Amino acid sequence: MSPSTDQEQAPSCLLKDVGVMRFNKEHMRLASYVAEFQEVVDTLKTREAIIDDWRHIDALFGRILKVASSHFKAEEEMMSSQSYPGYESQKKQHDKFLDQMLKVQDDIRGRKIKFKDDFKALLWDWLINHINQVDVGYRDFFKNKS
Repeated sequence: MSPSTDQEQAPSCLLKDVGVMRFNKEHMRLASYVAEFQEVVDTLKTREAIIDDWRHIDALFGRILKVASSHFKAEEEMMSSQSYPGYESQKKQHDKFLDQMLKVQDDIRGRKIKFKDDFKALLWDWLINHINQVDVGYRDFFKNKS
């Protein structure tokens, strides 16, 4: 993903290094899926979704959920195995986000969703704020454990 002046493109420089290469890569994968999802959603602000749009949305949203779920599980396993003191808080935040995403997925599957900026904000705010303010907190902890 190349840097851009458009912050909605989530250039890699907006995502902090959390000190675990695997997690950094997964964060970037999530950012690329969210950016792709955003592109589709942006086109639907001016027109109604057609069947191909819905298929694309279903697939992208499914990928976002799959990667996020797998990523959260890996983070939580590492935190638990290393007795990370922020584990419980992280787990609660992960669970809350996944619950929100499953509700959105139900709306998408029911074709009941209106694509608005606040929906994009849910994805971007979570991704950028959680990584840069919460995940970055384990960087030094895991570094010192290595």
